[in-house]
Amino acid sequence: MLRPDCRYFRGDKPCQFQRLCLDCPHFAAFGPQILIIKCRAQGDVLRTTCLLPALEREYPNCALGWVVDPESVDLLPRLRLHRIWPFELESCLALEAQSFELLLSLDKEPGPTALATRLKAKKKCGFGLNDKGNLIIFNQAADYAWRLGVDDDLKFRQNKKTYQEIIHEIAEIPYRRDEYVFNLEEKDQKKAKEFFGLHGIDPDRPKIGLNTGSGTKFETKQWPKENFLQLINLLQDELQANVFLLGGPRERYFNQALVAASSRRLFNTGNDNSLLEFAGFISLLDLVISSDTLGMHIAIALKKPVVALFGPTSPQEIDLYDRGIKLWANVACAPCYRQTCPDLKCMRAVTPEMVLEATRQLL
Repeated sequence: MLRPDCRYFRGDKPCQFQRLCLDCPHFAAFGPQILIIKCRAQGDVLRTTCLLPALEREYPNCALGWVVDPESVDLLPRLRLHRIWPFELESCLALEAQSFELLLSLDKEPGPTALATRLKAKKKCGFGLNDKGNLIIFNQAADYAWRLGVDDDLKFRQNKKTYQEIIHEIAEIPYRRDEYVFNLEEKDQKKAKEFFGLHGIDPDRPKIGLNTGSGTKFETKQWPKENFLQLINLLQDELQANVFLLGGPRERYFNQALVAASSRRLFNTGNDNSLLEFAGFISLLDLVISSDTLGMHIAIALKKPVVALFGPTSPQEIDLYDRGIKLWANVACAPCYRQTCPDLKCMRAVTPEMVLEATRQLL
């Protein structure tokens, strides 16, 4: 007799215990099935993992599933999740055959909200679509997060809640300031450790990472090249630091330009690292300096001290868990959440000297 009501049952292949179902000692009935739909913005995906401990406390023995964009699958803690569903057609069809105790829909884009609207769940929290294709909320507790999207004064000036507080409010579960859940394995550090060995990194000097990118959505988060060059000099002169350049493919030419323009020794960690290899480099550093991007969130997840640079986005929504310092200038037009800007005066106003002083305080 096969047992498709077991949480370990696969059906298309043997389960993880390599047992048939009859008299299997590992049988485990499903607890409440909970589905999180959070696909977009890799940094937001990572910080949404703080919900997992709260959900496990609120729904003991629950089976947690997560729908996420394929590029972000590696950010999720596989051992804490019953299923990870890449946001693709095959996954969406499979999800429509199921029903859930709780569905948390935390994106506001049409695709994920349409899926959330179609799926069966006893309780839905967060965002969906009405029959006109407009964004709606499933529960009244999501109203504040809904209004944040349409009320600039509320989002830019009045709001004091962090993202973590807001999503716990949407989910109607108590907030205990749980940290991100992110599992980095030793194999993910292999490339970084080899890099450190090859370059003979002095272990007695502070290892400081400069995450130079601005993400894919907001070019306005980019700290200027001349600021980075001044900061590199200050970090080496004042703190005798080893300085590491971090970034993905988008930062390839920017980081190469920093190396070419600087007279100092820099360690360029490369721009072809996988997501987990990138995290592996961050895991070996003493401190990370970053704008509001995925690199900042990975550093937070790895419990690294962070100097976070803000301009067009709201610093109050970020929680550094008492291990970092947020820097921003009181520029009248910021935050603005604009994707382009002719002068970037908000980012330019965060000076290398400000960053040096914050770094000194955290080391």
